Amino acid sequence: MKRKIASIILILLSVWFMLPIFKGVLHIGMIYPVLIFLFLAAVLAFWDRVNVFFKKHKIVFCALFAAFVLGIAVIVVPLGFMIAASVDTPPENATVIVLGCQVKGDKPSTMLRDRCRSALNFLNANPNSVCVASGGQGNGENISEAKAIFNFLTENGISPERIYLDEKSTNTSENLSFSADIIKENGLPTDVAIASDNFHQLRAEIFAKKNGLTAYSAGNPTYLFVAPGYWAREILAVYKAVILGY
Repeated sequence: MKRKIASIILILLSVWFMLPIFKGVLHIGMIYPVLIFLFLAAVLAFWDRVNVFFKKHKIVFCALFAAFVLGIAVIVVPLGFMIAASVDTPPENATVIVLGCQVKGDKPSTMLRDRCRSALNFLNANPNSVCVASGGQGNGENISEAKAIFNFLTENGISPERIYLDEKSTNTSENLSFSADIIKENGLPTDVAIASDNFHQLRAEIFAKKNGLTAYSAGNPTYLFVAPGYWAREILAVYKAVILGY
């Protein structure tokens, strides 16, 4: 009975990871956890047969068990660092960097709006802080992501003089590189508060350090509907940033 319950839970987790597909979203962070969950659910559902097979092929069992433990470590270790980075509180009057995200026409998407709100809260609490709005213009966007951030902040009472624009960057690596150039050219504090989703903080910190900045989190939680897949995808992105440097 316990194995059946565990199998059902794994299937429900698979469904949760795949929910964004109903909004037209599909990426690797949704796919690989689902494959893992369904494989484990199948093992539990047919445990009696699996157990007989493993008793006959102990070497196969040991190899698969070792691979399973290694796989868990590969996922859990970066996840732990990601969680730690997401709660790294910035000092007062740090420079805010808002990482760009999708703009729908000329309006920020839900994720970008949440990032803007995090920046707004920090800027209101730290009136001497300034902000770098970072993000170029992509397909389907009438304005740059940086301009959408600028519009949101100024419409909510932040003085335009407190906002610098990076309208060239196309990814997180460029976000931090171009923002660092702006910060250094204008003599701004190199302690930076990253206004982005919590899952994004570790990778932003990696690129910030590479560009001579000290990063802290002005993060926001991700909409629960899409959060699991984005956290899972970010684990792969962290490895890419560490190994390949971008």
